[in-house]
Amino acid sequence: MPGPGLDLLGPEELAEVAEVLASGHLARYGPEDDSFPAKVRRFEEHVADQSQTKYALALNSGTSALYLALVGLGIGPGDEVIVPGFTFVATISSVIYARARPVLAEIDESFNLDPAAVEARITSRTRAIVVVHMLGNPARLDELKAVAARHSMPLIEDAAQAFGATYRGRWVGGQADAGVYSFNEFKTITCGDGGMLITNDEGLYRRAFAMHDQGHSPNRRGIEVGNRPFLGLNFRMTELQGAVLLAQVRRLDRIRDHLRANRDVVRSVIEGIPGIGFRTLPDPDGGLATHLVVIFPDAAIAGAVAAELG
Repeated sequence: MPGPGLDLLGPEELAEVAEVLASGHLARYGPEDDSFPAKVRRFEEHVADQSQTKYALALNSGTSALYLALVGLGIGPGDEVIVPGFTFVATISSVIYARARPVLAEIDESFNLDPAAVEARITSRTRAIVVVHMLGNPARLDELKAVAARHSMPLIEDAAQAFGATYRGRWVGGQADAGVYSFNEFKTITCGDGGMLITNDEGLYRRAFAMHDQGHSPNRRGIEVGNRPFLGLNFRMTELQGAVLLAQVRRLDRIRDHLRANRDVVRSVIEGIPGIGFRTLPDPDGGLATHLVVIFPDAAIAGAVAAELG
């Protein structure tokens, strides 16, 4: 079912979109004066501030963000990238389109990467680790960062399903070499389809920006024809998408509070049922972005359900 952001479209989004239409500038670029609302740039600045990162790049999808994170870090042919065995397909397809090889590692009872399983999969060809904060639950970031540091390789946070979630008091996505978010209709906030790459690495940001915008430097300042570092593609976000996201991110706290309240009601009802367990929360005091309650039925309950379903 669609994410909460899609259910909250209202006058705030309409006002932001109307401002874009009135300006006559629908792409992410416009004049450097008050006639240009610069919704995409303002959205990037807001997320960079909240995630405590230096750079945020708005994109057309979370899949594009994953792909740009990989190629921006130099991942390519002959390289191996460790990914969780339980994830959305884009985590794997982005590695393949970067012409690298995805290596599946086991998950633990948080539904996220098991740090010990990651360590066991590392070979001389391993060049990066992608940790997915699956179903809004932060992974064991401290342990996974330690694994990556021991082997001198980058860690990428796939926080597509966890926008606004926190681990040890900081937003997930902003605690590794690169982080990615998704804003499709199933996510916490949405513009229909969209994504974002965040990082503290200026080199990665500049390479990702150039790749997402036909080789241009960030924000296309000055004349660059003939001076581009390489040929890029087009993964740009439009001002209309930025306008919707800007309206939604301003009420992120209300969205998260509502989701967590619903989650807690459901959990309080079922937590006393014999044979029902819950997934592990690596940071129990942290803020989940999800409304999902994930359970582990014991063998007897699982068998009874299977028998009932025939």
